[in-house]
Amino acid sequence: MQMPTKNSSDNKFLKILVKFSAQLYVGWVFFIALLTLLPGSYLPTISWDFISIDKPVHIIMFGFLTFLALLNSNFGEKRIFRKWPVILSLSSAVLYGYIIELLQSFIPGRSYDYADLSADCVGTLVGYGLFIGISKILPLKQ
Repeated sequence: MQMPTKNSSDNKFLKILVKFSAQLYVGWVFFIALLTLLPGSYLPTISWDFISIDKPVHIIMFGFLTFLALLNSNFGEKRIFRKWPVILSLSSAVLYGYIIELLQSFIPGRSYDYADLSADCVGTLVGYGLFIGISKILPLKQ
């Protein structure tokens, strides 16, 4: 039985996001792999004099990855992580970031970068924080 909270019944976007969270999660995993495992020569060079856009992109990618995993594991019908959803969602995102960085060391124009891995970890925490905020307006599964 679901116990609705305020605003949960009138937010259609969140309902759709929850409904398709498993598919979005898997698609996002592949999207991150595509972006991060392309050879460096295939990527545009975007930088400003005062800041690189690379780290915020890592934070956004892994924040959304973690958010989708937690959303699915706590509210979705086809749950990715049924047992220990928070621990498995956070640790799988960090492990995925590590594996991506490791694989990048074998790709031309790419390298293993501790700063990217750190940004992935920060993104994982940002995704967790976003989930905590959004979960307050979603109905709880009983």
